[in-house]
Amino acid sequence: MKKYLVIALLMFNFVACNSKNEYIPEANTKVTEQVNVQEENKVEEPKEQEQPKEEPKHKVDIEEMNKKVVYLTFDDGPTRTTTLQVLDILEKNDINATFFVIGQNPDLYNKIIEKGHTIQLHTYSHKYKEVYANEESYFADLYKLEELVKTTTGISPKIVRLPGGTSTTRVKKELKYTILKRLIKEGYVYQDWNCDSGDAHGLDVTTDEIANSSFCNMRQVNLLMHDTKESTVKSLQKIIDKYRENGYSFEVLKEDSPRFQHVRQSKLVN
Repeated sequence: MKKYLVIALLMFNFVACNSKNEYIPEANTKVTEQVNVQEENKVEEPKEQEQPKEEPKHKVDIEEMNKKVVYLTFDDGPTRTTTLQVLDILEKNDINATFFVIGQNPDLYNKIIEKGHTIQLHTYSHKYKEVYANEESYFADLYKLEELVKTTTGISPKIVRLPGGTSTTRVKKELKYTILKRLIKEGYVYQDWNCDSGDAHGLDVTTDEIANSSFCNMRQVNLLMHDTKESTVKSLQKIIDKYRENGYSFEVLKEDSPRFQHVRQSKLVN
């Protein structure tokens, strides 16, 4: 009897143990199911959008930096002979230029503008003794020209070229600096040149000499010429051809153009 009782107890323990072992995988299954449900219901957090890269505020234009430009400028006109010849040559070559006019033949101002060129201010009389007598004499002469240009064309130019340029020695330095400071204060821009054709250096200067002097191998060239000279007319096509052969473009002077100044503005305002 005892033998059967022992066997019965052993069988009971065996069944109990198996029942416990079978419960474990059921629990694991539930845990797995809970994890899977959580994964399915998990809301994916939005990724931060990449901000577009800002372009540099001062983007360097390499092509613009390397661009070669020549500004053809003509002083002391207009005349009814040589200025008209200069205009014809410029038109033939599809080029615009800058004319620093004086107070003669104002009826030609509009003709210059109609051809696509710009008119700027030299002085009305271009007489050194009168213009540079004192500060007020200079500005009276300048204002007179400015008013003539305005009434004739409707334009008020603000670029000025002094007779002889700012490097002239035909006026005392103190007076010259006073004039330049007042020009700046009144909103004018003064321009000299960095290349001289030499067409005003004497009557015996040849057209070849003018053409050779007129080519200056710099990235930006402000070329001084005079549309009152027959020698300039004869040299002009050679000058244009030389610059074109060397890859230059032709532009007119504007208020925001590079400043070619013998006496730099920074020297006067600092």
